Amino acid sequence: MSIEKSTEIVRILQAQEMRGEQIVNHVRFVFALLSAYTFTHVWTVNTPAANQVFAIQIGGYLAFSLLLYAFFRLRPGAYAGWLKYVSIFVDLALLTLTALATARNHSGMIEYFSSYLATVYVLWNLMSGFRYSLAACLYSAGLSALFNSVVLAITVHSGAIPISPVSVYGQNAINIADQCQQVLFIALPGVVAGIIARMSRNLVLRAEIESLGRLRLEREKQELGRYLSKDLVDFVLSDPGRLKLGGTRRHVSVMFTDIRNFTPLTESVEPEVVVSFLNEYFTAMVDIVFRYGGTLDKYIGDGLMAVFGAPLSVEDAPKRAVIAAIEMVQALERMNQRQLLGGGEIKMGVGIATGTVISGNIGSLQRMEYTCIGDTVNTASRLEQFNKELGSKIIICQATYANLDDCVPTQPTGALSIRGKSRQVHPYIVDHQELPPALLEALRQQLLSAPRPIASIPPRADAALAPAAWQSTDREGAQ
Repeated sequence: MSIEKSTEIVRILQAQEMRGEQIVNHVRFVFALLSAYTFTHVWTVNTPAANQVFAIQIGGYLAFSLLLYAFFRLRPGAYAGWLKYVSIFVDLALLTLTALATARNHSGMIEYFSSYLATVYVLWNLMSGFRYSLAACLYSAGLSALFNSVVLAITVHSGAIPISPVSVYGQNAINIADQCQQVLFIALPGVVAGIIARMSRNLVLRAEIESLGRLRLEREKQELGRYLSKDLVDFVLSDPGRLKLGGTRRHVSVMFTDIRNFTPLTESVEPEVVVSFLNEYFTAMVDIVFRYGGTLDKYIGDGLMAVFGAPLSVEDAPKRAVIAAIEMVQALERMNQRQLLGGGEIKMGVGIATGTVISGNIGSLQRMEYTCIGDTVNTASRLEQFNKELGSKIIICQATYANLDDCVPTQPTGALSIRGKSRQVHPYIVDHQELPPALLEALRQQLLSAPRPIASIPPRADAALAPAAWQSTDREGAQ
């Protein structure tokens, strides 16, 4: 389908065409009033027969103008494609009645060929361009040429004016070559108007297409913004080719969250209340993930999976994930104060693992999903589950801990066995309650003010915010 056949574009062009028709009608009405005013001052110098034709001509313009005013008032916003052709025909036909009037006047037909009528024809031909239609302009040019050619032919055939073999001026005679040239130049402005109308139409098309494209892009960004952070939305939309099957190796921090004992908490609560809570809960959690440059991978029941470092690489991805986790826990604690589920305390667990994953679009050509897969993802999911056994809220892996530079208080859990893994892990519990608000705010400002480029950047070591009192000597798990 061509761009001009797009429903929205067609509607816009039709509306523009009707606005142009209204402009022409304004000019027609003013022209009729000026003609009426002039007629009241010169009717005494014309013959009664000529005045009758002039009166019919002026009355026709006024009546047609008022008729169109009524049409536009009764049918606002309506499109009538035929109107421009009827309007052009009426205007030029009424103007050509001047030939009949001058034939009955004192000087005869010579008035028609020697007066200002050629200028009026040019005016109507130029105004045809207001319709933004090349066809309408060519129709106006052709019709004016036809009417004037018919008048010239009748004049020559009837012998109403002597025919001069040479060019004459100021005499009661005409030269056929001169008059043919005049007919041509009366019609030519209609062609010029058509070219300008075509160019203007293309400009309107281009402007509206770009405008619609921007609106469509904004809608797409808003929809994608429900799932991805702003940076990731811009990243995806900047190159649609990224939306293809396949993946790449990325060094990331993966986060899993889950609500503890959610089913028992909701047994005595109406489903509408549960849905309302989950919507508010996920809104708060995802907002925090996005704030720190993370990507929402998926919802998993009453939990979620988020990734920091893919598809956009970010500085300090492990630190971002941990600070985001702390803020998520604090946000839930504030929600608990409002007793959203009948007064029961809602707890959550967070597991964070840092390592290499395969990041990309996985699925089929018909439906794909952006996600990360790999041992790091499995480890983060298992670490989150350890919170139940240890009574903790945030557990991180050794690699994540190694990138914190002791800026966040932690406690080692000792060796833990993960099902399906032959080697034990040595994770750490994050003591978020031991983190002073001032230091948390400093960490937030540091992370939120740091640039988040697309290019991969290795994690930046920054121990400036790490208090000496928290620098643990037990780094065995990080090695």
